[in-house]
Amino acid sequence: MKVSAGLWQNSKFLLAICILLYLVVRLPWVFTLPTTEAPDEGNHFWVCQFLTTHLRLPSGQEVLAAGGPAEYGSLPQFGYLPNVVISLFGNEMTMPVLSRTGSVIAGIPTLLAAFFTGKLIFPTCQFRALALPLLVVLHPQLVFTQSYTNTDATTVSLASVCIYLVVRAIKNGLTMKVSLILGFLLGWLALSKHTGLSIVPAIGLGVIAATFGRGEAAQSALKKIAAAFSVFTATCGWWFVRNYFEFSGDVLGSRTMYETWSKILPRKNGLIVHPWPEVHQLGWWRFVFFDFFGLFGYMNRYIYRPAYVAYLLYVVSALAGWIGLLKLQKKSSTGQGSTKEQASIDDPRFNSLDNESSDKRLEKMIWLIFLLCPLLNLAAMVTATLLRITGPHGRYLFPSIIPIDAILIAGFFRLGDKFGTWATLSLLALHLAVTVGSWLVFYPPR
Repeated sequence: MKVSAGLWQNSKFLLAICILLYLVVRLPWVFTLPTTEAPDEGNHFWVCQFLTTHLRLPSGQEVLAAGGPAEYGSLPQFGYLPNVVISLFGNEMTMPVLSRTGSVIAGIPTLLAAFFTGKLIFPTCQFRALALPLLVVLHPQLVFTQSYTNTDATTVSLASVCIYLVVRAIKNGLTMKVSLILGFLLGWLALSKHTGLSIVPAIGLGVIAATFGRGEAAQSALKKIAAAFSVFTATCGWWFVRNYFEFSGDVLGSRTMYETWSKILPRKNGLIVHPWPEVHQLGWWRFVFFDFFGLFGYMNRYIYRPAYVAYLLYVVSALAGWIGLLKLQKKSSTGQGSTKEQASIDDPRFNSLDNESSDKRLEKMIWLIFLLCPLLNLAAMVTATLLRITGPHGRYLFPSIIPIDAILIAGFFRLGDKFGTWATLSLLALHLAVTVGSWLVFYPPR
């Protein structure tokens, strides 16, 4: 028992177990998932293969000349960097599998960020802290996404590491070194996939909370903010300028991508018929929900339908926990005066109350940023749909996977420790069942 208790408190051991489980769950998908069963992998692989073969970005002319297969050639390409590095060790025959392995490796920082973020936001409960990375390890759709060639794996990892750095900075203060790292990572994020850009405002708010919110002098805070912004601009700005000239003013590359893709879409009375429902229709929102938790194949292999109902109940339960907390806080704040106001400034309790109030304020800021991340992801997705660039995809919420899972765990436990433990364990079990069950049903060699 003493050994078990020791291992339970051993961070290195627990992290090693999480990484091992991460690899065990994903590698079967890497070797058995057909290319036609991975959304747009052929288009992703064209860019990855070009980068690996030529060790340079494709020009606008090369992308347009290649046509449909090069659909993503005008979009940010540096999310493929792990795939390219791993592919350099193989040949043309092994490149597809090695490229997929690059996605698996690219996803490991997401796990690391979840592990260390859990320790920061749940410092008094080892179970909750460990549940956060385990939810990341077993999440069915995330497992699927991190098992084939794409830019999502890198994008999610960069966003997750940025979120961890901001949480740590809010708790401990922002250093110039972390400011520079944040600027570089956010720049790389912008060069990986546009979905990652949506959380930049939340990260910016976190930087303000970690400086001005902690009472830092304006001159020092502004220097750090300016340093992060300068590094961010230097890291990614050149690419958008290049795109402007390579693709006739298409700075983001989205217009070029859509024009190429729209050629294969059906038309009715001369108008393009898009494969997704309108934003105001329930089907749009339902597809986002399904695709976030588990929708495999070319977005046509649904999991057992009652499992979606179960996932919905977990989300509703967590929301109920948070709503209950907000009501409780409102009642307590209106029912009695501030404890701090009741204490004299000469009272020795005053400073401790002041520190406690500051800690609570910073903690609320962390949870506000956690809420803002998925809301910004969702707003970006709605905007992209309204602009006819893309449709609803739950996996576009993955840059916010750590905030979303943290909100779920915290919401469960706000309904009581027993319920929180049961809900978290059963959600982990459901994730595992869906991940393993879907692989067994759809993908092993027959």
